[in-house]
Amino acid sequence: MTRLRRQIADAYRAALGKVSQRLSRLVMPCPGCTALRRWFGASPRDAGSQPVAHRLAVAAASQDLVRYFARRDYARSRRRRYALHLPPQYGRGQELPLVMVLHGCRQDEQDIRQISGFDAIADQEGFVVVYPFVTSYAGLRTRNCWGWWQRHEIEAGAGEVEDLWQIINEVAAKFRIDRRRIHVTGLSSGAAMAAALLVAHADRIASGAVVAGVPYGETARAVNLWGFGGRFKPVDVVADAMQQALRPGAHAVPLMVVHSDADETVNIRAAHNLRDSWGRCFGVDTERPQTRTSGITLGAPWVHSCYGRASQNGLVETLFIEGRGHGWYGGNPGSYSYPEAPDVSRWIWDFFQRQPPLPATTVGSSAAEPSSVAAAV
Repeated sequence: MTRLRRQIADAYRAALGKVSQRLSRLVMPCPGCTALRRWFGASPRDAGSQPVAHRLAVAAASQDLVRYFARRDYARSRRRRYALHLPPQYGRGQELPLVMVLHGCRQDEQDIRQISGFDAIADQEGFVVVYPFVTSYAGLRTRNCWGWWQRHEIEAGAGEVEDLWQIINEVAAKFRIDRRRIHVTGLSSGAAMAAALLVAHADRIASGAVVAGVPYGETARAVNLWGFGGRFKPVDVVADAMQQALRPGAHAVPLMVVHSDADETVNIRAAHNLRDSWGRCFGVDTERPQTRTSGITLGAPWVHSCYGRASQNGLVETLFIEGRGHGWYGGNPGSYSYPEAPDVSRWIWDFFQRQPPLPATTVGSSAAEPSSVAAAV
């Protein structure tokens, strides 16, 4: 039902855009648009069509904070900035899921926040969003890249991957977060670092999604720079590296892989290798999908495949899109964004919420009270 509803919503969104443009010329409202948006779940780009009073009410109820993570005493930890979005549902007594979203190279936390539109989805669905900024780094890198190809940045206990996990801990300690439902996603270098975080802390993260990223532990040669790159490690080598990096108690982390066949920066083979290495590591058959659906959204053909039974906590899904470049798909206009595509933020959240929460005995609980928001601002 969820997949059918999402497909209908994508078709509705495309049709509504054309209808709204024509009706706007006549300065007429779109009959029934508000009710339909409410049923389908308005996309981030539909937010401007909502009544002004509604938008002001949501803005007043949600909270946007800018916070700083202090350097810790383990190796290569750094002071980092991050943005935090609390939806209107926060403070009503229940603990909410947390979604961490990581920016790509040449971006910062506000860029990925803008193009992904996760704040709007969080306000609709009731989850907290944290957007870390790499902030600073050592060595030669493309501007604002996460160090996904550097071993000392992707292993638990040190570097960027540990800073990201400690940011999650910091937010969960100060706000009412359901530690059983922590999810991570990202774009490009942020996607690769999301995959590293899922491996390094597989015992504490419920699920993840990778958009235009690369497999765990790849080298910089996997990225096509100035016509050079696109060389990948064998799937078996990647799976072995993942096994060695897993901590005791690690579970099979559900993963969604999103990529476009026209990505010239990261070849779609990276997505295939990520899917297959994940399956090899966690025992999921990625050769024969359990289900496969396809469609066209805003002119972009796509194929969605699901590997493993939905009841298993080792599910792997792929969403492969045709004809779009390297970036975030279906979101808002901005840097490295392809709005004319399936709304992958919505697909990712649908994937996250379908995954079972982690056992409470393995993750502990949040001790924060609703009143802690005021003290934390």
